[in-house]
Amino acid sequence: MPQMNPVVVVGTGIAGVRAAEALRAHKYLGEILLISPETPCYRPAVSKEALKEAPSDGFELPMKRKSDEFTWLLGYSVQASHLDEQVVQVIDEAGNASTLNFEGLIIASGLRPRHLEVPGTLNGRLSLRTLHDAQLLEPHLTPGAQVVIIGSGFIGCEVAALATQRGCAVTVISPERVPLSSALGEEVGQRIAAKHRSQGVEFLTEMSVQSFGGDHSATSVRLNDGSEIIADVIVEAVGSVANTEWLQGNSLDLSNGVLTDQFLRAVGTNASVRVCGDIARHPNALYGPTVRRIEHWTTAGDLGTHAGRSLAKQLTHTGESETPFAAVPAFWSDQYDLQIQSFGLPSIATEVAVIESDADGNCITEYSDASGLVGVVGINRTSEVARYRTLLNARI
Repeated sequence: MPQMNPVVVVGTGIAGVRAAEALRAHKYLGEILLISPETPCYRPAVSKEALKEAPSDGFELPMKRKSDEFTWLLGYSVQASHLDEQVVQVIDEAGNASTLNFEGLIIASGLRPRHLEVPGTLNGRLSLRTLHDAQLLEPHLTPGAQVVIIGSGFIGCEVAALATQRGCAVTVISPERVPLSSALGEEVGQRIAAKHRSQGVEFLTEMSVQSFGGDHSATSVRLNDGSEIIADVIVEAVGSVANTEWLQGNSLDLSNGVLTDQFLRAVGTNASVRVCGDIARHPNALYGPTVRRIEHWTTAGDLGTHAGRSLAKQLTHTGESETPFAAVPAFWSDQYDLQIQSFGLPSIATEVAVIESDADGNCITEYSDASGLVGVVGINRTSEVARYRTLLNARI
């Protein structure tokens, strides 16, 4: 009997690994080949733990199955693909190219940090997504260092907290009037920003970067009001770019990640392809037909498990019917002594209500729209907000 081509998983983040594990758990017995330029990493530790001290290689991604159940091509990148022909083209670190045929494909190639397209050198403008990024940034977080962070989302605020705790002088430049307001609303954003300010962080809100100064390395930031901020360290936390270049030419919708249907099948090809992780723009049955990209660690894992299970059903011909993807998004963030926990999609709410609060700023906030409860955020209320997961699951 001829040997079957493998299932190829492009990406070894939580989504790709969980997809591979789900394939095996649902009786796919063929070879599963995972390809990535990076070693699998527990990514939440990059912004939450790795900057507290010199980061090592100790942030391994926890696995649910033995790694030797899979074939790993680490240090390799996928350069191109021909999905209808079931082929991907890969290249190793030395530049050697090869072609791989696949029986099924999992697209989990994730994101990379975005950099501002303004005048000035790219050198010296750091970002934070991988363990390697943390290893580059950490040595600069020394007492008295002038740290300028561009962006007041979760990565920007987590870096601000860790840098402040290490004795740095931190300035955060934000286009938002209130940090984190696009994700959590102004009420919760103000509470978190107040904690930062009490620790010495300066926020320059409703501001944009016009250029970076410095000949060989960026050493200053010029803002839209003409002011210039001198910096020992510059961190760009201004969003991400989907790694979709290798998918060009396949009739996929790559306008914002990779568009999928409700079963996480890539829209635009009849090949056995599933999409998962931060790169997937997908519906969630809990929230109707609207497609969204959700950049949460737990959601990436949920997407990977669903994609792997779905592909296994197709390739093993079990005859089981497909089920739409449905999972409650969740995230957490640690900033100083604030433990921020969220379930659902607070960002889509039209009504926000703080239902419990105390003098220290700890609270539970409910988020709703015309359909009812869509999300919740707790600050130092982890145990109390956990019950909301059940309520949000009931939306289906």
